[in-house]
Parts: sequence; C-alpha cells; structure tokens
Amino acid sequence: MKLKNNFVVYLVIVVLLVAPWFNSSSDQIDYIPELSQEANPFYEINPCKISLFEFFNANKKSLYQDHYFFRANNKSSISCFGKVTGIAVQQNNLQTQFFISIGTNSLINLLLQGSIWLLLLRFVKKSVQKVNLENYLHNIAILFTSYLLAFSIYAQQRFYDDSFYLLDLNKNSSYILMFLIFLLLSKNLVEVYLERSNQLVNMLPFVFLIAGIFSGYNIVLFSIVFLYSGICSLLERQFSGRFIVLYLSLSFWWLINSNGSFYFNPGKFRGFTNSVYEFNSNLFWIVFFLLLLLGIFRELKNNVQYFELTKFTKYFSYSSWLILLTGLISSNFPSLNFFSSYYLGLQRNVVELTNPFAFDEFDVKISWRGISPSSETIGEFFGICLLLNLFDIVQKSKLEKYNYIGIIFSGIGLYFSDNRTSIVIIFFVILFLFIKSVKPELFTKVSMQRKTLLTVSLFGFLYFFFQSETYSFYSESLISNSRNIQYDSIFSSYLILLNNSYEKGNALYYIFGFFSAVGYLLNRSEMWGIFFARYNPTINELLVGSGPLTLGQLYGEIKIDDLTTFLLPHSSFLSYIVYFGLLPVAYLLYRLFKLMRENKENFMFLSLSIFILLNVFKNDSLNYFSSFLLYYFLLFIFHKRSFSAEKS
Repeated sequence: MKLKNNFVVYLVIVVLLVAPWFNSSSDQIDYIPELSQEANPFYEINPCKISLFEFFNANKKSLYQDHYFFRANNKSSISCFGKVTGIAVQQNNLQTQFFISIGTNSLINLLLQGSIWLLLLRFVKKSVQKVNLENYLHNIAILFTSYLLAFSIYAQQRFYDDSFYLLDLNKNSSYILMFLIFLLLSKNLVEVYLERSNQLVNMLPFVFLIAGIFSGYNIVLFSIVFLYSGICSLLERQFSGRFIVLYLSLSFWWLINSNGSFYFNPGKFRGFTNSVYEFNSNLFWIVFFLLLLLGIFRELKNNVQYFELTKFTKYFSYSSWLILLTGLISSNFPSLNFFSSYYLGLQRNVVELTNPFAFDEFDVKISWRGISPSSETIGEFFGICLLLNLFDIVQKSKLEKYNYIGIIFSGIGLYFSDNRTSIVIIFFVILFLFIKSVKPELFTKVSMQRKTLLTVSLFGFLYFFFQSETYSFYSESLISNSRNIQYDSIFSSYLILLNNSYEKGNALYYIFGFFSAVGYLLNRSEMWGIFFARYNPTINELLVGSGPLTLGQLYGEIKIDDLTTFLLPHSSFLSYIVYFGLLPVAYLLYRLFKLMRENKENFMFLSLSIFILLNVFKNDSLNYFSSFLLYYFLLFIFHKRSFSAEKS
C-alpha cells in the first residue's frame, strides 16, 4: 500500500513539473522558426501561443547555449501560463543575447509551487508520536496565519502592483480569494509539518536547496510554519513577558516613526525584507518578525531532543552535494536554469557563470554562487558543512561515507565561492584540533609568563600599527568613499556626525577609524562608505532603529551619485543597526559573548559562534531567511546540547 501511495505521489509530482509547460495555443501556426534577430518578429506577433516545450523543440540550442536567458513573467494571465509571452534581443560583446519571457501567473504559482513542495515533504517519515490536529487553538492559529499572509499583500500593494492579472487589489473580494488560497496552503503545510517535525529538525540544511520563495511574492513557504508556531506560543502563553514588553515598546516607536513612503525592491532579499517603508507594511513586518522569533524558539524547544549530530551532518553533506551539482548543471543549461529557479523557489536565477574556476583580468578569482543569491552566503554554508563534518569525525573517531561526500563537495564549493573568511576560520579550527590531539598539554598548562608575554606582544603590535601611516590611510578610507559619492553637497546625518568627529578628533573618530580600517582589510570600504553616505537617522533611529527588515528608508531618504550597480550594505551588523538600532544590537552581542564565556569548554559552540560572528559582520547573511534560520538553529542547539558523550 505504501509503495502504491508513493507511486501516486511521484506521478502527481511529475505531472505538476511537466504538464504546465505543454500548454499551447499554436493550432493555427504551421511552422515555428528558430529564434534569430530576423525571426524575432514572428514571436512578437504570436505572444501566448507557443508553449515552452514547443519553443525548445524549435530551438534546441536554447537548451544549452549560454546566450539564451529564460525569465518568468508572473503578470501573465492563467491561459498564458507556460507559453512564450515575448522576447527581448540585446547585443553584448559582439554576441546576440535572447531574453525569453515565459508566462507564469501569481495565483497559479501559489498553488503549483506550494503543491510540489508539500508533496515532497510527504516523503519524510511521519513522527511516531501522534499530533492532535483538532485542538481549537490549532485552528485559530491556522486562520490567523492565513489572515496575516493575506494582509501582507494589502500592506505591500506597491510591490504587488500589476502582479495579479485581472485581480484588483483595491477590492475586498480579491483579499478574500487570497485568504482562501493561503488557508489551503497553511493548513496543509502545517499539518504535514507537525506529523514530521521530529524528523525535519535534522533536515534543516535542505532549505538552502529548496528556498521555497513563491515566484512573484515576497513570501517564503517555510516561514508559514513558524508564523503558526509563534501564534500558538502567544495563545498558549509560552513566552518571556519581559521580551514581549520590550518588543511592543519598540514596535510602538517604529510605527509612530513610519511617516514616510519609500519603496525598496527586495531583489535577492525577497521573502525576508520589507518592500515598502510605510505604516501598514511596517506593521506586518513587525508582527511577522515577532511571530518568527517566537515560532522558531518554540519549535526548537519542542524538538531539540530529536536532534542528532550524525544525522544532521549526514543531511548537511547530502544537501551540499545536491546544491553544488544543481548549481553546476543549471548554470550551463539555460533551460534547467529556469526550471531550477522556479521549482526551487530561488530569490535569484541560478548564476550564469558557466566556469566556476574563472579569474578576472587582474587574475583574481571570480566568486561563484550557484543556486544561492550570494556567493559569500553559500560559502558560509559550505564552511559550516566542513565544520560539522570535523566535529562528527572527532566525536566518532572514524570516517563514514557521508563524511567523504561532505568534505569533498563542501571543499570544492567553498573554493568556488571564494569566501576567504570561512576558509581561514576552518584552517584555524583544523590547526587547533591537530595541535590539541598531538600536544594537549599546551591547552591545559599555559604558564602565567607565557600569557603575559602573549598579551604584551599583542598590545605592542596594536600600538605600533595604530601609529603607522598605513593605519591612518585605512582609518579614513570609509569616510573618503562616503564623501566621494555624496550628491550635490547633500550629507546624511551620520556623515555630518562623522565629519564633525574627524574635525574634533573625539572618541567617535577613533572608534570609527578602527571600524574603517577593518572595513578596508575586508575589502568593504566602498560598500560601507556608500552605506554611511545614505544612513540618515535621527537620534532615536540610531538608538532603536526603524523597524525589522526595513531598508526602504535607508535607500530612499538620501540621494547619492548614480552608481554603476546597486550595492547592499554587505554587513548584517550594519543592516540590523538600521532595523533595531545600536542599543538592541549591542545587547544581543553582549548576550552572545556572555554565552561564549559561559561555554568556553564547549568547542563546537565556540567555533560556530566565532564563524557566524565574523561572517555576518562582513556579509548580508542574516538578511536571507535560510541563513537566519540556520544560525538561530545552530546557536540554540549547540548551546543547549553537549555532544561529547553522544554515541555514533
């Protein structure tokens, strides 16, 4: 019976994957020409008639040649789904490039993508423990989750403008329809998850393979589970009263301060960022972030006993292999690039760099991101995979098949991503483990004289470095970059503050100078300089931020000189200061350092904490849902659990 049921599920998945792209209206067309500049008018006068697979059949080169680019058009009608809606031709470096628009539909995307991801989840073995799905609190949480998702459409109308074909977002009937669709998705997803939660806790790495972001939406499928769980946490009163009071107090300020209207294109942050800085949108993301924190905490607390380092490492290794392989294949085949982006729910199309070994004209390695929205973020993923395999091998004192898979493929992926911070940290972890195994007395019998000598040497080096001309140049690199891109003598409030501090030579001058030097060494001078040229907070915004996941005010308030590309802060630390201000961020860092001090004998927790801290300082990792979830998970699990006595 199980085999029969699985066959039916497999069959349904195959039909959902293939059938939509055979949708055709080409009965009256005798011949479909091969695409060229001369044949392009044929496709222009025949939109929404030729199915994607008919196009493949007539243009077999588009399956593998790198000058074809397929893009989803989420604004198409339902009847246009899976058909060629238009083609743009561009000339680039003497090569003709074709951008083929494929019709998709926002309503169908919800149902089609959601159905496939739900069916895949059904292959996970159910929990032994029965789950009560008839509890009235369960149904209330499902209803409120669905309402919140429908409200997100209303709150971000500017993002969804023209996204829904023949669906008027100014009419209540449209939101009733959206609510019913979200109700169907939420109920099925939550109930499938609850029946498998003790298995899924070890399968978290697969969210980097299946990102689960609906095409055309600013919503991640998997966040629905945590919204539901966060609502349950409130209904069951399983929360810290002090935390809720503090968060609501900050929320009151964030909402009062939401007096502007700035649009922010989510881009690669899609699914985990506020697209419009105004009251309703801020309200949604404030509620979303609160429920997300409560929900993740509740699910981890309920399932921490089911976590197994061996299983988790095994799934991490398998997912690293699948992620690397999917990225390599999809980047070399435009057709698979399109299908991977759509069915995996990616923030961005798979990277179009076909050669992951490529170097630029200055002989510098070109970072390769595969299916990830960021090369540094996927580098962090591969780095953590290597760390977990090291922990697993040390714990068991032997190598398993999945350890070979994890080490080989994560090592290759880390090299492709060119995340040097991750490489350096892993090198020192390996060095530490090696020295500890050969000469453990070095870590147990360190004399006071040696400690004093090391301390004096460190401070001596720092003193002479700070006095050097090199440090002087480094310390002024950020403010120089900020001044270079200011527009028509328009200064942000923070840039004015920095200019004054540099003139007076006060404490802020030295603090920011050190931060600037670090930024220069990390190759962040330009990006962080652009950030400070834009950062225009009031004193309250500087202290407590503008609201969770809100970058619209930062990018819309101060005009700067036109840039050749849109550059994000490239620092989760800076992004979260914009969101929550200096005081909450400083408090969170204090709590983390306190935990690290309390767990100084827990090498796994310390290694992961340092790895996460250094990487989020120089990268936007915490602005991606998958990374945010993984880092929250790792810090919670490895703080709560000790694996030294765990059997292999």
